[in-house]
This record gives sequence, structure tokens and C-alpha cells, in this order.
Amino acid sequence: MQLNICDFAKMIEFSLVRPDATEEDIKEFCCIIRENNFATACVNPANVPLTAELLRGTDIGISASIGFPFGAHIAEVKILEAKRATEMGATQIDMVINIGALKSGKDKIVFEDIRGVVEAVKDFPVKVILENGFLNNQEKVRGCRIAKEAGASFVKTSTGVESKYLLERNSESIGATVKDVKLMKKTVGNKLKVKASGRIHTLDFALELIKAGADRVGTSKGPQLIREFKERFGDSLG
Repeated sequence: MQLNICDFAKMIEFSLVRPDATEEDIKEFCCIIRENNFATACVNPANVPLTAELLRGTDIGISASIGFPFGAHIAEVKILEAKRATEMGATQIDMVINIGALKSGKDKIVFEDIRGVVEAVKDFPVKVILENGFLNNQEKVRGCRIAKEAGASFVKTSTGVESKYLLERNSESIGATVKDVKLMKKTVGNKLKVKASGRIHTLDFALELIKAGADRVGTSKGPQLIREFKERFGDSLG
């Protein structure tokens, strides 16, 4: 695999979606993003206006987390949340699906949930978070197909917030996995992109996910990954 550090940075979606993030936290977060020229700043909707102000004049995307983190919001609420987020400066949307509906076989509800957000934000990319740790392989495939049919731009592995609930179930699938990325890429082909997110804390794992088919890597450890890349490979891998 050949990859230079600038291209690698532009595959990273740096996130700060902690519920206790302060205004000072957002300011520091945006400074780090500008320094590293990451692809995207991922924040909760309430922090979109400040993030947009601080990143004005850059090509860095601003993604709002919609229906976060459980996806169990009423569809109309997700639609309003997404629309308002783009009005306040978001250029992308990361939305959590109705996980219970998917597991119940209510694909129409899942489709309408996604489609409503896609239509509400028009030309802005929508990344659909499947929260794979709660799904079996058949459900992951169905979720990817529904997202594609609904007009999404990406499918995404997880929120990164689900760990507590999956640990209680002794689940083996928490956060992003190479196996899931391969399955998702095989399902959506070139029609949609794949975002790997959740527990991506090392460069080796990030590179494994990219090799498996991830187009973007969502992480709160972006600066550490860039530092490790520079230390090991300099400006270019391969």
C-alpha cells in the first residue's frame, strides 16, 4: 500500500462528541484539526456553530452527529436536527439508524428514517452509522443495502459509544473490525464509501482498516496516528 502523510490525514475524521465538551475543548480541538489538516471535524449539533466559525476558510468538513448515540429518535426529530445542523454550518451528517427497527425486520422504517435525512440536507453527504456490534452479518448487509437505496453517501461501522452495552453482552464485535469493513465494502461496492469508526487507537489498526476498504477513519486519536505515521514512515508509506 502506498500512502503519503497528507493523504492519510485527509482520510481521518477527527471527533469530539463527548457530552461534557466545553467551549475551550472545541477551540483546542479545532486548532488540532487545522494543524493536521484532517478531512473532517465531527461534533455534536450544539457545537456546530462554533466549529464552523473556527474552521472558516479551510476545506475541512464539519459533520454533525444526528440521532446520536442510540438512533432511537423519532424520524422527524432526526430530520429537523440534520436540517438545522446544516443551516448552522455542518457540511456532512453522521446519522445513527433505527437499530431496533432493522433487527425487527422493519426495513421500510429504516429506509424512511435515512431517506428523510438525505432529502432534508439535499446535497450534503450523509454517513449512515449501522452500529455493527448489535447486528449479525445478515443485518449488516441489509443495513448497507437500505442505506444505498435511501441515497446515503457512506456506511459507517459504529458510533464508538456502544462499548458499555456490548461488553455487558460479552460481544466480540465492538467498534470497527476488519471483517466488518470488508463485508460492508463488498456489499456497497463503489456506490457508497465506507467509514470505519470505533476503538481505532493505533496506526497499525487504522492501516489495516484502510487496506480492507475503509475510505475514512473516524477517531478521537487523530494526532497520535499522525505522529506515529511520521515516526515510522516519514512523509510516505510504500
